[in-house]
Amino acid sequence: MWDRIKPKKMYLSIFLYSCIAVSLLTLVFTLFLSQQFARSAQEEMNKSNQEKMKKVVKTSEYTLQKLRQFALRVYSDESIALWMNMEKNSYSPLILNKAATSVREFMSSEPFISGIYLINFNLDQIYTSETSIYTTSDFYDQKILDYIKNQKTPYLQYFNHEVKGGSYLALVVPAAGPNQKYQGFVAILFSKPLLNENMLQVSEEDQNKLYIEGKNKEFILGNTDPKLAKELLKMDKPVTEQQGWEWNSGNVTWSIQSERLPIEGWNVYHLAPISVWQEKVDKIRFEIIGSSIILLVALLLFLFWQSYRSLKPISDLANQMRSKLGKEHPMIQTTNDKSEMAWIHSSFHSLIEKIEQLDLSIKSSKALVKEDFLRQWILNPKSSKPIEELIKNQTYILRTGLFRIVVIRLESYGRFEEQYDFASRKLLRFAMGNIMAEVLMNRGYAAETVDFGSDHIVALISAPTSEDDLPQVKVALEKVRVQIKQWIKLEVSAAVSSVLDVEENLQIIYSQLYELTLVRFINNEDKVFTYDDLERYEGSKDSDLDEGLLKQVIHSVQLKNEKALEGYLDQLTLHMQELSYEECKLQLTHIIYSIMKSFKNFSTFQGLKSVHAFLEQFVTLREVKTWLYREMLQIMDQQRKKNTSGRKEEVAAEMIEYVRNHLHNPILSVDDVAAHVSMSVNYARQIFKDHFYCSLSDYIANQRIELAAKLLRTTDWTVADITERSGFQTKSTFFSAFKRATGMTPNQYRMDKSKDKA
Repeated sequence: MWDRIKPKKMYLSIFLYSCIAVSLLTLVFTLFLSQQFARSAQEEMNKSNQEKMKKVVKTSEYTLQKLRQFALRVYSDESIALWMNMEKNSYSPLILNKAATSVREFMSSEPFISGIYLINFNLDQIYTSETSIYTTSDFYDQKILDYIKNQKTPYLQYFNHEVKGGSYLALVVPAAGPNQKYQGFVAILFSKPLLNENMLQVSEEDQNKLYIEGKNKEFILGNTDPKLAKELLKMDKPVTEQQGWEWNSGNVTWSIQSERLPIEGWNVYHLAPISVWQEKVDKIRFEIIGSSIILLVALLLFLFWQSYRSLKPISDLANQMRSKLGKEHPMIQTTNDKSEMAWIHSSFHSLIEKIEQLDLSIKSSKALVKEDFLRQWILNPKSSKPIEELIKNQTYILRTGLFRIVVIRLESYGRFEEQYDFASRKLLRFAMGNIMAEVLMNRGYAAETVDFGSDHIVALISAPTSEDDLPQVKVALEKVRVQIKQWIKLEVSAAVSSVLDVEENLQIIYSQLYELTLVRFINNEDKVFTYDDLERYEGSKDSDLDEGLLKQVIHSVQLKNEKALEGYLDQLTLHMQELSYEECKLQLTHIIYSIMKSFKNFSTFQGLKSVHAFLEQFVTLREVKTWLYREMLQIMDQQRKKNTSGRKEEVAAEMIEYVRNHLHNPILSVDDVAAHVSMSVNYARQIFKDHFYCSLSDYIANQRIELAAKLLRTTDWTVADITERSGFQTKSTFFSAFKRATGMTPNQYRMDKSKDKA
């Protein structure tokens, strides 16, 4: 059934599956989100109510205690106490007047007080804050007299009191003990509306209700209406009321939180209508569902567009492959899956096999080993006997014992990096080496080429016992340049050394030749350079230029720090204002050359006949500095593009290749690798760790150990030769690092592996 409904085209089938998956995920997520929101809102409401309850309890305890202290102050007032303790035989209107004055002062100082009674049973008189005097028999508030006569607790307690149609919170001082009799009392009536508004901070209009219940289950304070208060009085509260509960009253469901006022022994209840909260939650839940539906429609439209744009070409590709391979292709016959992906998989499998065969035909493992040994011979300050033996046995460049070194460098390497990816660049350098070897072989020179994984390749060529063939070598190298430009469309510069022997320090000579290939940029000489050109160029450099500041300029470009670049550039050119025109122009030429060399960004200056001629178009040094600053900003932008996520894998691969090519160099460092890829040290470390999950320095150390272990297993070289070959500076350093990594000394490791082979 499903096979009949399922679309045949892959992009439609994937779109259908995606629609089902996205719809289900959206539905589940929406339901989960709405439920989580409702639960979170309920929890937040309860938490907010609990916090409010705690605040109300704390405020109430504080306020009631302050009012109790105020009542004691009233009772202990000298004038009031004198009147309350007065006997009939010592009665004085003046004392009453003073007591009345004190009552008025206390009434004005505390807004919560609605009235004060001063009661003297000896005189059978009651003075009220209304400035009226009554006898106990004609006093309008007989209830409070009964309370005073019947009270038994020694503690000052508030009680609910109603008089003249109003309800008050009352307090009598002093409290009568079982064995004590007083004839003078102060009764204070507190306003419930003011206590609700200021102490409980509630009003009649609030949706949330607050209800304080006394010890005798009577209503004390709160903003509940009389009907609701009566229902609350009759309600059976749950035992675990501290946890909160729900209560239905008519058509309203309340969420109730409760606390206890410990001093007064009252229960405080906070009532929040769930219906109001539920309406808000339902509204937001509806908005969430509506937004999810809109998002789902947008996602489905996007999925269809993406499937049509991205996957339809794959379906078209599968149809093309089906027509090329044919329905009877053996790889298709081996699987029951006749889908478009099966055709694509089989086609690419065939393509990969052909590429692997082509790659094996380009270089064998033997050729790779030979190239690696040649590279080490060039980069090592002194030659190694095993390497010399291999070169003599497997190459013809030492057939006379003498040879030359040639460096071929790519012009406009920055543009070359932008145009080709890492694999393509490597393949083109390989093609350059093949062209060079073939041209030199046709001219009668044996040649071995070495790829240094950057903007140049190096060739070692056989040489006669004299310098007589230098013109012929230069002609052959000119032919190499022409052939490279004709076949792979690349411009190159070339430099050749004098005749050398195996005892020469090839590392220094190689560096000098690379410097020579850069001379073309300075003087625009289109030729093969020799040592004579190097001596002429070295003699033309001005030693007064601050090389330290120049390095800081280059470093600020690598760090992409525009502010630092501007400052260092100002310092670098400041002293040039005091130089002659020719001296100033010579130092500017050296600055441009150094920057070009550091960033291999020759395309920035492409088309200049010469730096000297170009500098003549500027009128002032400030104009030159402005132009140079702008060019540095462009280099920064190029470096940022190279450092984007799309190029990070290529940069990481370049670092790996550089480490492997220079592993035998004992002074190889992370700084060297970072300089090779034109990055700051920290950023190069970060890229390497993100891709290979280990630090760059650890990788270098591990590669040295692996190389040493391999040589111990596969060769009979001495430990000293292996130490040098693996890039360790001293034998003791090699022994320590090797034992730390393998748990054995190099000799123990070799013996152990020999036993395993036996």
